[in-house]
Amino acid sequence: MGIFQPFRAIGYIPSGVPFSIQRLGTETFITVSEGKAFQAYNCAKLILVLFSAQFPHKMRTLASYLDFTSVVYAAHICVFKRAHQVATWSRHSGKVNSLMVFGDHVISVDVDGNLFILGFKGVEENYAPVWHILMGNKFTPTCMMHLDTYLNKVLIGSQEGGLQLWNFSTKKMLFEVKRWGLSVTSCVSSPALDVVAVGCSDGKIRVHNTRYDEEVVTFTHSMPGALTALSFATDGQPLLASGGSSGVISIWNLEKRKLQSVVREAHDSSIISLHFSANEPALMSSSADNSIKVRSISASAYVLNNE
Repeated sequence: MGIFQPFRAIGYIPSGVPFSIQRLGTETFITVSEGKAFQAYNCAKLILVLFSAQFPHKMRTLASYLDFTSVVYAAHICVFKRAHQVATWSRHSGKVNSLMVFGDHVISVDVDGNLFILGFKGVEENYAPVWHILMGNKFTPTCMMHLDTYLNKVLIGSQEGGLQLWNFSTKKMLFEVKRWGLSVTSCVSSPALDVVAVGCSDGKIRVHNTRYDEEVVTFTHSMPGALTALSFATDGQPLLASGGSSGVISIWNLEKRKLQSVVREAHDSSIISLHFSANEPALMSSSADNSIKVRSISASAYVLNNE
């Protein structure tokens, strides 16, 4: 056995895992995967404030809630209070590809269509499985989101091109959208009730009303490739940001239903995550090029990378 053990990768900022944003008091923090560990930055100046020990395998996804971070590697879900591991849960048999914190619950979905809901009250002894749903053979989950005012419900996108809305309390599927026939690669809820944006492998964005099962508007991303990230503005502006495998970020005006601007050299590789800051015109992005960037709507504010 060697004297030195792996601890932290120098100059490694984000990997290909989407980041997680959480607000504590007046400060906002971003938690990112750096492969076999996670680290957290203060969003005000992108200063590193926390990093974890390394895991046996690369992380697949993560989600944060208050001081707690849930991470997934292989089929295991590990819970950390700041940098200290407090729980491990290994009910999944397949690889977990989506994880979401929803109120007092952590929701996880694996490639075999198993959805598990875990009760989470913020203390270690209350972290326990509550519900299990099997979504069926012809539905391979790819992304997951919660819509405001939809009590105990999650909307899940699939590789087969559909969406399913599930009530995890009753374990019933409420409705399904099948019409696109292309893999759903990204999905996000909007500030408007019942409205979601769905990104597909053909580069199109479908803004959809779930209550009436109607398409509001369809946009086509400015560069070829799959849609990989979406985010709605929350400061009152009718804007939707989209990022794709080409590294380009597009800003869409939902009121005028047209493209407002394009950041052509946003990143040198595929966009992994996008997030509009709460109540301010700032857009945060991460990429497989190992960088996190924060921009105003019109110009870059500051950059963190390993250059």
